[in-house]
Amino acid sequence: MLHNQKNNDMKEGDLILVSAEATGLGKPMEAVIDKIETFMRQTLVTVTYTQPDALSGFGGCFVDSHITLSKEKTK
Repeated sequence: MLHNQKNNDMKEGDLILVSAEATGLGKPMEAVIDKIETFMRQTLVTVTYTQPDALSGFGGCFVDSHITLSKEKTK
């Protein structure tokens, strides 16, 4: 499975941040990785938000370039 170079160590269950650009909410959202898969040589990451609200929904599927490991995870 190929991953974006900056996320080569991410795995299911990791705490991550989804970029504000990807969520469309104007702020990054903290989430947990549910699934990582490759489709047409692009890594897709399915997540569940840790603090969902009416605007965000429960989670989503994002291209790995919009995902960064949470600072809590990398400590």
